[in-house]
Amino acid sequence: MIKENDKFVSEEQLKKYAELAVRMGVNVQKNQLVVIHSDIECVTFARLIQTAAYDAGASNVVMDWTDEQSTKEFYLHAADEAIDHFPDWENARFKEWDDVGAAHIHIISEKPDFFKEVSPERISRFQKAYRTKLKAHYAKTRSYEIRWCLLVVPNVVWAMKVFPHLKKEEALQALWQFILQGARADGKNPIKDWENHDSAFESRKKFLNNSQFKALHFTNSRGTNLFVGMPKIISISVEVLKIKWGYHSFRTFPRKKYFPLLINIK
Repeated sequence: MIKENDKFVSEEQLKKYAELAVRMGVNVQKNQLVVIHSDIECVTFARLIQTAAYDAGASNVVMDWTDEQSTKEFYLHAADEAIDHFPDWENARFKEWDDVGAAHIHIISEKPDFFKEVSPERISRFQKAYRTKLKAHYAKTRSYEIRWCLLVVPNVVWAMKVFPHLKKEEALQALWQFILQGARADGKNPIKDWENHDSAFESRKKFLNNSQFKALHFTNSRGTNLFVGMPKIISISVEVLKIKWGYHSFRTFPRKKYFPLLINIK
């Protein structure tokens, strides 16, 4: 079954996008636990990732479902004590996942302005509550002890914001194409495309480090004329995680993955 958000891209292409998350995003290892965090509206795509994870050797794939509408109702109507409280059982499951080395795949498909009726103060309070309770989990995330990646899936509301001049169906199809192209998931073999893309980074990194540019100058046909000054001594970094995991992994799709301003000042 292809749901509305997915019907403008072939099931074959969705499977390739799903496999990209599993094989390159978190590089699932044999007998590893995988947790998929997804809104229920992305159920079709989430299930494709689940299948790809089992094919890659995952011991179990846990589906952690959310519902944007239910979340909105919570923010609007929950008691203040509920807004300020993040239950211990939620923290316990994250700790258990972290202790066994679970890989986390997050599917993002947020609707612009969906929470405009909600008080930002209530959202902030709940975010503070769960980030405080999950402090250890987020610390491990930042230090790369946890394997994770993000994938983007479009929705109609978002598509119409980006392409207001198009019809609903055309806008959704156009946004899908931009996302797949940005993720390098639009070709015949996305995994090979990412491997080829990655192989060029060492030479690019070496070129930038050896050049020690004083500034970068960005221009385009639309009038962009931007100078970005650079530190005197820099070391360009690329976001390929082989530090603690022992193998390559790319955390976010879509992204170009290489940013000249990801720098470490020596």
